[in-house]
Amino acid sequence: MADSYIEVTNEDFTEKVLQVSELVIVNFSADQSGSCQILEPEFTAVSKIFEGRALFARVNVENQSELTRQWNIEGIPTLLFLKGGKELHRIKGIMMRDKLRRQIEGVLLAD
Repeated sequence: MADSYIEVTNEDFTEKVLQVSELVIVNFSADQSGSCQILEPEFTAVSKIFEGRALFARVNVENQSELTRQWNIEGIPTLLFLKGGKELHRIKGIMMRDKLRRQIEGVLLAD
């Protein structure tokens, strides 16, 4: 486990993300991307804020191309908000902590 989120792969995405009943926020990113490096501490911070209310996961697109295609990830970073295997919301690009926190709160309240 990295910080307060899990790393997921093609092999365990269904079990760890799609088959859980709570909200899962998946960060599709790449280690070598400057934008993804900017988002990383923001994602880590909000994952700690919402611990117990949502699960947080990361997919490294550099070696998980099947998931990238399956979820139509066209740019990175991309955050998918999933619940019960269904996409509820999508954020493309960098988002700072406060705005990201408000987006998550909105999805949790709407559920």
